[in-house]
Amino acid sequence: MKKRYIGVACVAGTFLWATAAGAASYTSSYSDLDLGKCALIEEESEIGFVQVKCSGQHGYDVYATEGDLRLYLAYRKPGEPLIIEEEPAEVEETAESVLDPLESAAEEADAIVDVVETEPEEPVDVFVPVGVRPLGQTIPPFNNLGPKLEWRAPQRAGAEPFATIVRYTYQQMSEDGSYSNGQVLVVSRFRSGDSCHVAYVDALANANANEMAREVADKYATGGNCPDGAVPVLGRGGDEFRY
Repeated sequence: MKKRYIGVACVAGTFLWATAAGAASYTSSYSDLDLGKCALIEEESEIGFVQVKCSGQHGYDVYATEGDLRLYLAYRKPGEPLIIEEEPAEVEETAESVLDPLESAAEEADAIVDVVETEPEEPVDVFVPVGVRPLGQTIPPFNNLGPKLEWRAPQRAGAEPFATIVRYTYQQMSEDGSYSNGQVLVVSRFRSGDSCHVAYVDALANANANEMAREVADKYATGGNCPDGAVPVLGRGGDEFRY
């Protein structure tokens, strides 16, 4: 699968775009990424960690997490389980029990009955607690998010999205050591709330960057696996992402 991406990237600066009939089978919808208007989930100002929840499309909430001057994106539908970063259980040292063995056995039996008879709690859609952080993915340079998130989905009612496209502004260094802002479109393969980057397109070096991003999303994010190794960079520019 990786070789197919590279093959697209190596075309001499040109791409064969989908026909009008092919393009009509997919459509885009958009959600805002105005983080200042999103719900605050968690903040640890001492380490510069902030997480917010924004309204997305197709029933998904979008979690934007800032850490180490980078923005990560993750997705979740209300009611879906979260990936919990469990802390190791603390082991308390206690003195040797002096209970009669029969008493100990009886207490253990009662504890088992209690566990069996306890009914599971109803799922509750609550804010992400401390220790539950669906960070998602970001790009290596220091960055910020663009104002919109594009969702690609089949053009039929109730269809689930298969890709997202988002514009990142990032810090790039010139040959003389000075810094300037670059822009890259990140195409992510999307499956039931889990996503991975499948391609990068330099948004400033390619005049048709948006069309390129949609093309690669429609062709390669609808199936297959995540890239094995470096994420392919399509078209011109994007030297910061070529490894």
